[in-house]
Amino acid sequence: MCATILPRSVKPGVPPTPRPERRTRSELRDGMVVPPTGMEVIVTDHCNIACRQCNHGSPVLPKWCADPDETGRTLAALAQSYRPAFLKYIGGEPLLHPDLPAVIRAGRASGIAPHHMLVTNGLLLDRMPASVWGLIDEIEISRYPGAGLDSALLDRARHRAAAHGVRFTLNDYPMFRRTFTRRETTDPALVQAVFRGCKIANVWGCHGVYRGAIYRCPQSMYALTLAGAAGFDGLPIEPGPAFAARLLAFLNGAEPLASCRYCIGTAGRKEPHALLTRRDWPADLDEPAEQMIDPAVLDLTLREVIPVDDCKTPARPSRPVRLWQRLTGRSAAR
Repeated sequence: MCATILPRSVKPGVPPTPRPERRTRSELRDGMVVPPTGMEVIVTDHCNIACRQCNHGSPVLPKWCADPDETGRTLAALAQSYRPAFLKYIGGEPLLHPDLPAVIRAGRASGIAPHHMLVTNGLLLDRMPASVWGLIDEIEISRYPGAGLDSALLDRARHRAAAHGVRFTLNDYPMFRRTFTRRETTDPALVQAVFRGCKIANVWGCHGVYRGAIYRCPQSMYALTLAGAAGFDGLPIEPGPAFAARLLAFLNGAEPLASCRYCIGTAGRKEPHALLTRRDWPADLDEPAEQMIDPAVLDLTLREVIPVDDCKTPARPSRPVRLWQRLTGRSAAR
């Protein structure tokens, strides 16, 4: 039951004790909304692998590819009010898009950000159009156990990146955290605690553009759909004199979204990464939030701001990763 898994700082049905403001907010500078970091552009919904607890829900979503012209119009409109540090082209698997160069060219032409990053599982890199290398500033490859990413393919990609002056990053994901549940969390104290402790919402600022709207996080794009629940947690991009103020209020909202009732934020228990069949993937979401949460992690994130993504293992562990390991007594690969 809920009472057996909640952290010490949270009691069922009791609003959590306010903590000092530690959220990383978007800011308004010279009439422009400036987020904490960058923004995702969803290029495809579908993917060529089915990772357990994928936080974009790709294994069960129908095939969908962003239209380059529509993407360009959306980003150009958003660029009138919003200035992220970078655009991150992501999926699904973006290399499944039939005209990825056109999507990235549209992003660059919008002028919304100075830095353009492609995120891929790397399996299709040998098929990537050569022109993509001249359109991106950085490539980030996510390597998953069991996916079969070949070291020779990685070496070729690393050399091509160097030849084009593209920054090359390789991250291993030996572990995933539980993310989605198809069972609605009805205890408002637990929903509020998960939201307050969520690094995606309150530290990382993982905004994203998807189908003409901006979202505060990728989970809010997909959680309601995966649960079969009604609702919409995005903000349609409708530029005008008042849009920047509306956008700022939306991105800095202090209350949980409807999606938060079907999400574990960053407090889910950690499990070894696994590839599932698409048929089996939905059943993995059938546990209630009370059983998916790691109460020690939730308690820690309610008390401390830990920026590291402890499921991501870069080639060279960063200082935040080492700090997280010391605070939790766990290695990032556990």
